[in-house]
Amino acid sequence: MEIRIGAIGDEGVGELTALLQWLRAERQLSGLVQPAFRAAGPEELSGGVLDAVIVAVGSGGFGVVLAQSLTAWLKSRRPAVKFTITSPEGVTEHLETAEAEVAAPLIEAMVRRAGSGRE
Repeated sequence: MEIRIGAIGDEGVGELTALLQWLRAERQLSGLVQPAFRAAGPEELSGGVLDAVIVAVGSGGFGVVLAQSLTAWLKSRRPAVKFTITSPEGVTEHLETAEAEVAAPLIEAMVRRAGSGRE
């Protein structure tokens, strides 16, 4: 199952790039973090634009690792950026950098719901 993290606003692409680097540096998430790109618009340079960070969080506690790592990352951010977190079922929640404490319970609940639906 995958958790998709997107960003809203002008600072979004830069913040997603920073988040991608942060999560890829997390040893326990190594190999589970991938970028998702959207096609470049007519006013943008050729190539894709980072649209989201996708993290595979199947069994084994990876959801907890993601929740803890994302919380720490959000606490380290200065700009007020809004993010979307989409569960494997397609449910999207909104989160701001100022709401770092909400990230862990939100992701853990998404992983729990997705896991209980497959049993």
